[in-house]
Amino acid sequence: MADTPLRIAVVGAGPRGASVVERLIANHELAGPRPVQILLMDPHPFGSGRIWSGDQPHHLLMNTLCADATHFTDDTVACEGRLVTGPTLYEWATTVVAAEPAGHEPEIVDEAGRLQPWSHPSRKLLGRYLEWCHAQDLTRLPDSMSLTPVPEEVIAVRPLDTEAEGLEEDAGSYRVSTTGGSWLVDAVVLATGHSDLRAGPRQAQLEEHARRHGLFHGPPANPIDQDLDGVAAGEKLAVRGLGMNFFDYMSLLTTGRGGRFTETGDGGLVYEPSGREPVMVAGSRRGVPYRAKGAFGTMTPTFERRYLTDEHLELLAGAGRQLDFMTDLWPYVAKDTLWTYYSVLAATRPEALTVELDELVSHLDDHEWGDPGLTRALADMVPEEADRLDLEQLDRPLRGRTFADQAELTAWWRADLAHDYAQSQLGYGSALKCASVALGAGRAPIRNLARYGGFTGTSYSRHIEGWFRGFGGALASGPPARRILELGALVDAGLVIPAGPDMRVEAREDHFVVTSPAVAGTEHRCQGLLEAHLPPADAAHSGNPLIRQLVDEGHARPYVIPDPGAPDFVSGALEVGPQPYALVNSEGQEQAGLYAIGVPLESIHWGTQLGPLARTNSRFLRDTDAVARAALTHGKARHDLARTPVGQAARHHA
Repeated sequence: MADTPLRIAVVGAGPRGASVVERLIANHELAGPRPVQILLMDPHPFGSGRIWSGDQPHHLLMNTLCADATHFTDDTVACEGRLVTGPTLYEWATTVVAAEPAGHEPEIVDEAGRLQPWSHPSRKLLGRYLEWCHAQDLTRLPDSMSLTPVPEEVIAVRPLDTEAEGLEEDAGSYRVSTTGGSWLVDAVVLATGHSDLRAGPRQAQLEEHARRHGLFHGPPANPIDQDLDGVAAGEKLAVRGLGMNFFDYMSLLTTGRGGRFTETGDGGLVYEPSGREPVMVAGSRRGVPYRAKGAFGTMTPTFERRYLTDEHLELLAGAGRQLDFMTDLWPYVAKDTLWTYYSVLAATRPEALTVELDELVSHLDDHEWGDPGLTRALADMVPEEADRLDLEQLDRPLRGRTFADQAELTAWWRADLAHDYAQSQLGYGSALKCASVALGAGRAPIRNLARYGGFTGTSYSRHIEGWFRGFGGALASGPPARRILELGALVDAGLVIPAGPDMRVEAREDHFVVTSPAVAGTEHRCQGLLEAHLPPADAAHSGNPLIRQLVDEGHARPYVIPDPGAPDFVSGALEVGPQPYALVNSEGQEQAGLYAIGVPLESIHWGTQLGPLARTNSRFLRDTDAVARAALTHGKARHDLARTPVGQAARHHA
């Protein structure tokens, strides 16, 4: 009886699924003497998955720094399972690849030789690293454990009724159906990552217009999954979104089509087209692209918090009520951002202040955020408006601005790109880039405070998701500075045309029309539309057949964030219980042995897109460890019960 294996299905073989496998191996002793069969299910490459495939083009870049990315636990990770150390991405590239170059593609070897710890590596490099890590994990499989690859899409997971199917009690807890068959398993871990969405009414209308008139339409998707063959050379393409997906598409449609950037003598770039590029009319609500990361020449700096202190965060965590972001958190994030900005300004350009830094800081201490008195005091102490930090203007730099024509907007945009790049090159000498890091750091507390409805539904949906996620991302999670230089070269080449703020796209006649209220009398007739943003996690409208099946059949339900005095907010997350995240069904019951982790939980958790970062007590790794331990413990417990005399008597009585 002890030879009957525990069967654990891990659905999704990307970074989280592969981490669950690694944690299953690290915790194998929880199964006792019983063998364990891991079924790893994914039609995409194991280790890297769909998003981080090592087969993607080499010119696509990460915005995470090389030495931050890891797959392994280190001595900062406070998990119950055994720690298994291994190289970070940087260490792997500069030691493993360097020592065995013959085993890797020439472009990987070349990149590995040029890396610094603070480099922005290619997405391909991370993919190859993750695939290597998974292969290394399998070398540590104990004799009692095996891994069965199932390179198929999972389309359904259902609780197993062993009596109805005439099966032994230890046949399993769940039936997992794939495109090629079905499996009986004791536990299931859903690590499905990003999923496409079913088209809503507006997207469906745009798709139908494109189909009817032979136009290109690219819905929200991961850029490497988007089929861009229908984007014709020389034609105008409306590109909606100026975040990280935009920069991937920009690269795919230029460098990816044979063009190349060459350096000029003054440190700039010129783009040499291949003739296969479209003309991208690019815009968004904000109207400007995500800002370049500062070139600090080190790992991302951290700045001391003066206002958002650990004591304040402890008070918020223990408040015993739902929080309001704009009242409880934002004022402290904003004041820390100003404190960082003016501290750096005073150190690098003291002539910009009419007082000593201590006096300016005393005004920050004494005034509440939003007090007009603080604004007046800062205007007196920093007389030049260009030297003052205006967070509203930083958020919406084009608010209230109009342009006489496209040429005027393009000239403004080009100067704005040049200014952003120049600031990035100052690194620690840029008060703006240091302040951007400080503002971005204000997102970290949300990951703890937002869990399980920590903010009211209104504050979460309107303030955190509807505003601060985008603002913080635009300032602190933008592209490597070179991407801004490349974008400027493409504007100069006439291959990127800024659309302006509050971009509007209409389906009209036999084309798409792009306009902006800030550019009067200007219309761009486009032969295609590309949505340059990832679809959000949305369990109720997911395009993933497995998530649809779970929700439709009541084995899962969307998480609802309550909101006193207002309608509750139905989030896009799958509802789970506390760690180890057992899936909650439509009756509100946690389902032992069925766990979900990562991106499908966004909203019940926050910031799930973030991969594991080295030496940070990574929640990613703590979570995968907890889920792996729960799956092993659940499987062992149900097998032990099924095979004891008590369990057999209970079945006989039933």
